[in-house]
Order: sequence, then structure tokens, then C-alpha cells
Amino acid sequence: MLLIPWAAALALGALAAWLAYGRGPSPSGEAAGLRRWLLAALRAAAVMLVAAMLFGAAAGRATPRQPLIAIDRSASARRAAGDDSSMARAWRTLLQDSLARFPSDAPLVAIGDSLRDATADEVGGWLPDDAASRVRPAVDRAAALGRSLVLFTDGEVDDAEALAEAPPGSRAVRWPSTPRPDVAVAELSVPTAWTTGDSSEVRITLTAGPLATGDGTLALLVDGRPYGNAAVPALAPHASARISLPVVAPSSSEGVALVQAALSVSGDVEPRNDTLSVAVDVGDRPSAVFVSTAPDLDVREVLTVLRGALDVPTRAYLRVAPGVWRVEGTLAPISEAEVRARAASAGMLIVHGDTTWKPAAAGSASPLARALWVPAPPTVLARAGEITRTPEWYVSGAPDSPLMAALAALPFDSLPPVTLAGPVRQGTPVLTAQLGKRGEAAAAVAIRESAGQRSVLVSGSGWAGWSLRAGRSREAFAALWGAIFDWLSAGRGDVRAARPVGGVLRAGEPVAWRRGGADTVVTVRLARRAAGASAAGASAAASAASAAPAGNDSLTLRFSGTEFETQSPALPAGVYDVETPGRRSVLVVNASREWVPRAPAVQAGPLVRGVAGSDAPRLADRSWPFVAALLLLCAEWLLRRASGQR
Repeated sequence: MLLIPWAAALALGALAAWLAYGRGPSPSGEAAGLRRWLLAALRAAAVMLVAAMLFGAAAGRATPRQPLIAIDRSASARRAAGDDSSMARAWRTLLQDSLARFPSDAPLVAIGDSLRDATADEVGGWLPDDAASRVRPAVDRAAALGRSLVLFTDGEVDDAEALAEAPPGSRAVRWPSTPRPDVAVAELSVPTAWTTGDSSEVRITLTAGPLATGDGTLALLVDGRPYGNAAVPALAPHASARISLPVVAPSSSEGVALVQAALSVSGDVEPRNDTLSVAVDVGDRPSAVFVSTAPDLDVREVLTVLRGALDVPTRAYLRVAPGVWRVEGTLAPISEAEVRARAASAGMLIVHGDTTWKPAAAGSASPLARALWVPAPPTVLARAGEITRTPEWYVSGAPDSPLMAALAALPFDSLPPVTLAGPVRQGTPVLTAQLGKRGEAAAAVAIRESAGQRSVLVSGSGWAGWSLRAGRSREAFAALWGAIFDWLSAGRGDVRAARPVGGVLRAGEPVAWRRGGADTVVTVRLARRAAGASAAGASAAASAASAAPAGNDSLTLRFSGTEFETQSPALPAGVYDVETPGRRSVLVVNASREWVPRAPAVQAGPLVRGVAGSDAPRLADRSWPFVAALLLLCAEWLLRRASGQR
């Protein structure tokens, strides 16, 4: 490859010499012929030098580029080697000995939860403490520099597939480690919200390290009190086990409970991965009850938004025939009296179909928030010789209302039509539609609020057509129903402007937040509890508050007009009291996922075969080629003048 520019320059020089001196008649006399050959040689040499500089020809032998050295600083190396001073000295010595094999001018970076430039002098103070093991940034940096990648790692990385895109000549170096017995609580699956007295199931996943382990015990704690335990079987190396424990949701005056899975296995050497905690909202009423007397596709899609996008715990009941009711999902039979009783105790009630259907008899608690949804009647079948078309209503606008901020950005011109059961004539319109895109706009959705109770009135069928069409229509469907349920949620007592998304959160992972109202900018204050309060439940908030908090911070969350989730940077492990406009929440950040054992995903040796990149001095970077080309042209001109040529 290095000779190609020189070959092209030589050909161009020869062509220039032939065009200047090779096409005319041969001169008479030996001296004239020799002078002609000398002029052609001078022209060819000058043109060749200029062309070689333009083509980027090399001026010397190529030397391989120094590789980009990436050092994995993830905390998983400490889990495998221990966490005392001898481990720190051994890790630093191993790292320095490894780097001694490379020239001191080789570029050096640290990877883990981020990519950082480093120098060899800084290595002596390093310890593996990052909460992630991402190698993609190092692969991209090496490719941009045209250098091969040398990765020093313990083999446990998050995105090992990225190494397939490393530059040719890249390789991995695995640090030696001594296998140690270890079992970790890898996952904890708990409902995001509980209703007091409900029975539910908690699922825990355990993962073993590189050695087989013995039997043990798993305890389930709720607010620091034992709620059940199970025997842990012996596990093979890198094997997993799933354990399920039933639990009855407790009552909580604080509205939240801390659920913790604690593991005890003989010989386990790593305590930081033996517990996993999550905060669960607890209430006296079920968050939402969805009752449909005429179930259709709309019901399925709206329930997806209610349960998934907004994370609202929901019970749904379907009337599949007169007097015949089924529990949505399992289709288990249930009596209508039981459905009415559960609907009466709901914090939010959505009735689809027959809106005259009522919860339990008077005297029971009434829902704090209601949505009454009247579907469109079935299309009349056409008789012979007739053509019957379903009336098509197109959403046309979002009038001024409390939901306007969330609905104004809907793509009204591209949404599929719906079929209205008739205009909504009560309440404040929040969404209007036109028949066939012509005529006066009629209210398709309206809201009203009276004596602290919020209601939403919805007309028509075919809303699921928005969700079934990909792209902006599906986003509009989620935005519409998300805005409806968010506004209703304030009526059921959950008036938090933002709340942490339920589920297990670990250090090093961004914190996901879900909007609870129409505000797109929410200020959140975080107060980290003292270490002793981490295991205590939310019911012990009074004692936790008396202790000095481990830290306080605040952040600003920004939501786009149609999005209901956003993220904030990762937080250190601990239990945080979250204060937002409306109501307080609790956020639990567990130890990093780096403490959970896993099989190494990277083996020592070449990552991508091939020849590493090399550098050769370019002719254009030297000064002598310019001087030589100028002298050759001057010599040609003087010789031409001496021979009588112009």
C-alpha cells in the first residue's frame, strides 16, 4: 500500500517527460540526444516529486501505531479479589506490571461507568470502584484514532458485543483471579403498589459465582419485620435459582413500605450482594378498577396505558354476557356483587359501556375519581341494495382546559378517525372532533370536578386504531389516555407531581421518573437517610428523621409535552426521602450490579484479527522535497536556455 502513491507519481512523471520531450523528431548528433534525455529526466523527477507529495507518499518505513490501552475500573474486580489493603496493593502492582510492557507514550484511558483519559503516573492511585463496565466508548475512541485496542479487564463487561467492532489487531488481557464462593440476590420482583390486605407474590432470583455453593436461607423483610423465609438450594457455578414467597400487603401510615430480600449462605465471602430492597406504595384502596360491560379492543389498549406507561395498579372486570362476569387476564369467574363491592372501594373507577352501572349500594365509600366511557353503538347492517358507512369523526383540537398542555401537541391532521356515540354535553371539553372533518366541532372528551371528586366523560369507539398504527399515532394514544388518567390520579389522592418509577434500582443506573400531573418542570428534593435507617421501613420515618441525614440534594426534572417519563443521573446506594409538590416518596438505591457475580464475557486473546494500524512519515511533511523539486525545475530551465530552447 505504501508503494502505490510512489508508483502513481513515477507514472505521472514519465508521462510529463514524454509529453515534453518524447513526441518530437529525434535530434541529430550524440550531444543533442544526450541533452534531450537529461532534460526529460529533470522534468520527470520534478513532476514525480510534486505528484508524490500530492498523493501523500511515504518518506520512510512505516512503524506500528501505539495501541490505545483501556483499563477496566469496574468494581467487579474487587468482588473477585477481596476488598482489603493487600488486594489494593496487588491490583495496583498487577496493573503497573502490565503497563510496563508498553511504551510510556501509548495513550491510556480508564473505562467503567465513563471514559476518562489518564496517565501512567495516575495508575498508582487507582482502585476498581466504577458502578458499570461499558467498553463501547473505548472501542469508538480506538476506531477514531485508527489504533488497535488493548483491554485490561476481569472479563465481566456489560456490552461485550461491542468488542466485535474493535479495530484490527485489538486484544484483551484478563487479570488472574482466585475463585471464591459467592451467592447474590440478583433480582427482586414486587408489585409497584399494594392495597392493604391483598395477597401477592414476591419473586427473588439468586445467582452463584464461579464456585459451587452450599445450602442457605432467604428471608423476606417488610419494613424491617420478617414476612417469610425459604430454603436456598445448593447452586452450581454461575447457576441461578428463582424463589417465590407469598405476602399479604401490610398497612402503612406513611403510604410506602420497604421490601427487602436478605440472603444467608455459609461460606459466602461477599456481603454487599446479599440484600436487595425496593420501595412499594401502600394504600387502603385499590388504585384503579376498570369495569367494562361491553369489552372490545379499546379496553385492551387503554389498560396497557393504564398499567404500563403510567404504572397504575389496576383491576379489570369484564361482563361477557348478561350476569356473567370475568376477571380480566385470568378470565376467572366473579359475581357481580363482588365487582360492585370492589368498584366501590376503588380510588379510581373507569366504567366502559353501560354508564348507568353503579358500584355497591349507597353507604359504601364512593370512588374519588371516575371515568365514564360510552362506546359507539354497533354499525347498522346494510340491507340489500343499500350502502351503510360508519360515521367517521376526526379529532380536531384541544380547547383550553387543565389537559391542554398535554394534548395541544397531538398530530390532529394525521390521526385515524373514531366513531362517537354522540357529543359530550356535560363538563369542560378537552378534546373536540368533527364529522368527516367538516362542520362544527363537538366534544369527544370532557372533564368536570365537583366537591373534590373528578370525573372524565369519554364518547365513542375506535380509539385503539391510534395505538395499532405505529409512529406518532401510537404516541398520541398514550398521550391522550395518559393525560386523562394523570388528571384523574389527583382525584384519587396521589397528587405527586413526579414519582420514582417502581422497581429495583442500583447504583450506577439512571433514575427513572414518571410525571404525575400536567407540569413539565418539577423540582425534586432528595434527603438521604443515615446508614442505620436503610434497613428500616417507611413506618419508622419518625426515628429516621431524628437522625442526621447522610446527604441532601435537589434536581430539576423536565418532561416533554407528550412524554410522561424522564431520567436523572445515577445516585449512590442508600435510601432517599423524595419530596415533590403533592406528596413524599421513598427511593431505594441498591449496591451496584457490579457486585452480582456473572460468567466472564471476555476471554484473553485477540478480539479482532488483523494488522494493527501503522504510521509512516509523509513526504509532504518534509522540507527537502519542495527544495529538490524547485532545483530540478530550475536546472531544466537553465539547460533549455543553454541549448537555445525557450
